[in-house]
Amino acid sequence: MSRTVWGFVHSPEATLAAYFVQWTLGSPNDGAHFDLIIGKWGDKTTSKDRQVTSVEYRVVDKQPGFMVIDATTRPIADNSLANTALRRDQVIDKPIAQDIFAIVDAVFMKEERIEEVRNWS
Repeated sequence: MSRTVWGFVHSPEATLAAYFVQWTLGSPNDGAHFDLIIGKWGDKTTSKDRQVTSVEYRVVDKQPGFMVIDATTRPIADNSLANTALRRDQVIDKPIAQDIFAIVDAVFMKEERIEEVRNWS
C-alpha cells in the first residue's frame, strides 16, 4: 500500500512549485519520491511555463539523502500542468538544482503528512 500527499510551496511573492511525495507504507527500503512541478504559476501562465523534476529520498547505512532522478520515467512526466520533464543531467550542476533542493528541503521539513518518511533516518 502506498501513500501520496501533495501541495504547493509558496514564497512571499509567488507560488514556486506543486509537489507530490509518494512512498510505500512501512517500507523505508523502497525510498520516497518527491516529484515537483516548478516554474511560473498564475492566471497568465500555461504548462509551457513549468517543468517536472524528481528527487528520490533514501536512507542508506542510517544516512538519509536526496538524489535527483530522471523525471521522464516517473508518472508525473505526463502531467498536463507542465510542458517538460527534466532528466537528471538537466538538473545536476545547473542553477536550477539549488532551487529544487531548497523546495524539497522545505517540503521534507514542513509537510506534516510525511512524518513516517522523516522518521526513517
